[in-house]
Amino acid sequence: MEQVVARFLQLLRVPVAPRECEQLIRSHPDYPALTAVSDSLDSLGVNNYMAQFEGTEVDEIPFPYLTHLARDNGELVLITNRADLAAARAMPAVWTGIIVQADGLRTPASAEQVARYQQAGKLALVTKLVAGLGLALLLEVAFCCPSWLIAGYYIAALVGLVTGWVLIAKDLGVTPRLVEEFCGGGTQAGCDEVIQANPVQLFGFFTLSDAAAAYFSWQVGVLAVASIAPAGVAGLYPPLGLAALLGMPVVAFSLYYQYTVAKAWCRLCLVIDAVLLLQAGLAGYTLEQGYVNWSALTLGTLLNTWAVLFVISGLVVVAKQWGLQHNELQESESLLQQARNSLSTFTDLLLRQPQADTSEFSQELALGNPTAPIEIIMVGNPYCAPCKKQHEHLAQLVALYPEQLHVRFRFTVSNADTGRFPTATHYLLQHWLTANWGQPDERVRTATMLHDWYAEMNLERFAATHSADFTADYSLSTHLSTQHYVWVKKNGISRTPTIFINGYMLPAAYRLSDLKLLLPSLAEFFSQATVAA
Repeated sequence: MEQVVARFLQLLRVPVAPRECEQLIRSHPDYPALTAVSDSLDSLGVNNYMAQFEGTEVDEIPFPYLTHLARDNGELVLITNRADLAAARAMPAVWTGIIVQADGLRTPASAEQVARYQQAGKLALVTKLVAGLGLALLLEVAFCCPSWLIAGYYIAALVGLVTGWVLIAKDLGVTPRLVEEFCGGGTQAGCDEVIQANPVQLFGFFTLSDAAAAYFSWQVGVLAVASIAPAGVAGLYPPLGLAALLGMPVVAFSLYYQYTVAKAWCRLCLVIDAVLLLQAGLAGYTLEQGYVNWSALTLGTLLNTWAVLFVISGLVVVAKQWGLQHNELQESESLLQQARNSLSTFTDLLLRQPQADTSEFSQELALGNPTAPIEIIMVGNPYCAPCKKQHEHLAQLVALYPEQLHVRFRFTVSNADTGRFPTATHYLLQHWLTANWGQPDERVRTATMLHDWYAEMNLERFAATHSADFTADYSLSTHLSTQHYVWVKKNGISRTPTIFINGYMLPAAYRLSDLKLLLPSLAEFFSQATVAA
């Protein structure tokens, strides 16, 4: 589900890193329900719409979009054209008519979100370049093969190599888009049914996917060595020919298993079968024509060749087990995150935290909706780097949920201001009172002022563009600065930033960024509590 949503956002060119999207959906307490998708898209600032359509109404919806199928605990399918739609609607038993649409961001992406998106794009580009270069180097070996028979055998082995590792990737839950389209074409595609349902295992752990990846990796390696350095390695060809002939029973078993046991056809498995058949045909032709130099085969060569196959098989198994363990660890982390993101867990912890005095001052530096169900008080130091980061998170939360959130700020006096007049806090308050307070767009001006301060955190540079007059009466800013100081001392604030949510200190196990998923349900919780009171 989460991979399909991430791919959907990529198709729409929404600046969200695929991994960030996937992790957010998996960490939702309702996962894999559709609410996990809609809430995650909301928290990422993505405009999205979900509705159920009847009959031919869906034909009027512009592509692309996601549709929900009632199978495998709920499945989302990316619909990009009428052929995709026809394939999905051809299964009336699972077709629900539920459509998910998205259309860009409703708020500008945060700096962190943009950085993650750009990093993901660079990583994807490097991965493609490395994969392309590696494939080109492997294809170059084909031109070094001593005959067209060996070249054909080698190219077939390359096809098997790629397919074998794609099968491994599917076992690990990683499916490239082209592979998914290849496997998912038509309503009878059965790659997952064959690979994941009752997989055939040798020795209790060695699957057919492992065997394909190991076998063709071995073939490519042996043929590359024999082609690039042909002197003294003629004895490598007979073991390859024998192995190719032994592939015939494997093909027969594969076809029998798909047709009789799994009752589904795996297109990737059929590619492997086709490669094995082609190689067996080439090996048979080579033997019939007498091209094999049996005298070059020695016992040492035979044993070493098969030993290499054994070692490669072991490495494949170890690599796959590491991947599976990584997946298990990720799943455990997702379950923990789901528990942390549960409203009941969060509110239970929150309501046990120390409380602060939430009485308002006559002059309040504030953002958001004054009547919102959630009020956050942030206690910060003007020169505190972590406060800068928390301010960015708060600004993003207010942009995402402007009607559900109200934010007030309290400032401490920094040690960096010892002996200085005015202090940074005093200067900020004086500028705010004279330039922002009481203006029709006061909250917009306040947000801009705080953003500009935390972009510099330097009083001289800030003062160059944000004036504050201390030659006239500045008693009001002095009084407000004293109010901030007294409030901080009264509430026992010993570190910054300190965050209070509706008067309760934010639990130590949570960060402001964790509220992106929690905030809508938390707003409903406090709204209901207010009504009940």
